[in-house]
Amino acid sequence: MDSSDPDIEYLEEEQDVDGLIRALKDRNYLMRKEAARALKKVGDEKAVNALIDSLRYKSWHSDYIILNSVRENSAEALGRIGDVRAVPYLIESMEDDPDDEVRLKSAWALGEIGDGEAVDALITALEDQKWDVRKTAANALGMIGDHHAVPYLIKALEDSDWQVRKYAAVSLGKLKDERAIPLLLDSMEDEDADVRWKAMLALAKMGESAIEPLIKALRNKNWRVRTKSAEVIGKIGGEKALNALISVLLGKYRDNNRHVRGRAAEALGRIGDERALKALQNAQKDEYKYVREKANISIQKILEPPKKTRILNFDNGEVSFDYSDQWEIISTSDAKKVVRGLYANNSITLSLNRNTNVAEVSSHEFAEMLKDVFKVQGSEVIDERDFEKYGMEIYEVYGENHEVTPTSILIVSFKKMDLLYYMWFVGDPTAFDEAGEDIEIMVDSFYIYG
Repeated sequence: MDSSDPDIEYLEEEQDVDGLIRALKDRNYLMRKEAARALKKVGDEKAVNALIDSLRYKSWHSDYIILNSVRENSAEALGRIGDVRAVPYLIESMEDDPDDEVRLKSAWALGEIGDGEAVDALITALEDQKWDVRKTAANALGMIGDHHAVPYLIKALEDSDWQVRKYAAVSLGKLKDERAIPLLLDSMEDEDADVRWKAMLALAKMGESAIEPLIKALRNKNWRVRTKSAEVIGKIGGEKALNALISVLLGKYRDNNRHVRGRAAEALGRIGDERALKALQNAQKDEYKYVREKANISIQKILEPPKKTRILNFDNGEVSFDYSDQWEIISTSDAKKVVRGLYANNSITLSLNRNTNVAEVSSHEFAEMLKDVFKVQGSEVIDERDFEKYGMEIYEVYGENHEVTPTSILIVSFKKMDLLYYMWFVGDPTAFDEAGEDIEIMVDSFYIYG
């Protein structure tokens, strides 16, 4: 490196925005790339105009591959800064840039900024030749939340790529538009498991408006669809849901498939209404153990009196959280695994893990890494959600593994600036149901100082 070259690492550390802006125009294209990357982390509105300039494609860029990375990092930096001045230029980049990754990052940035001006362009991007651009556009439309996008997202549920279908379902769940219900019901039969789950979660978010179509789906010829319908109905709850699930276990409409009956029994436990007890007691006599066990658990949940919980607190000066005395919480000397926890009879284990220097990794990106770990382990993602609280980006991923013994897994990540913690719970599914309130206490109370 020439001694006159800017020290990007130092400029980033000092948050010297003016210095990074100068480096963004350096004669050395590698410096430009590193400056744009650093501005993603520093994230200052002063850099918006310079980043817009470095984002825009010029025909001579094709002679220098590294300039693709400059534009890509510039798009991502603009998304993190969130200034609406960048919207027209990000649209231009998403429509016209020849590099797939630049178009993808531009679509992502438009979703992060959330300005309605981008909706039409993102709808057009649902037809992009590259699936990852289409996927990102579908997700961005859900983040913006404009109902004009609904028919196009419904169409995207039929995309040739499963990831596009998946994010179309996720976005339709956010929009909660009844027009999507018939296609989401069809998507519960998608060839890809992740798309099926996202369709279920989207229908659950629709709430009461989805109940009648889901009840009709309980008569579907495909038992897997009936199983998923019962589960979603349990998530929504209410009087109609209660009666429909009871009918799966009792009377002339009793389902002839044990998996459907088991899921219906489980869903009644989720609803928690004592009027379901007769049906569940009948299911306790079912010829299949699977149904009997689901009924037993649900009856316990309905009849069990509320626990009197004594709340304790863990605090190491950087993070704190509450926990019930059902848990044994043990500090460790490992800087990356600061706490481990054991639930009653060691049926669930907890580890609290610490990561630093992760400012460039969004909570969504970290969640995607976690889901890759799930797949490697043979686990299936069942549910996920993200939200913000106390200045933290929070992402929950829940999954199950049935390869050896049935196991439930919950990972909750908490990100604040360049610090990321994640709680990893793993253990017996029945114990997970029992410990649900305790786990909720830990997750809800978790706080990163600073």
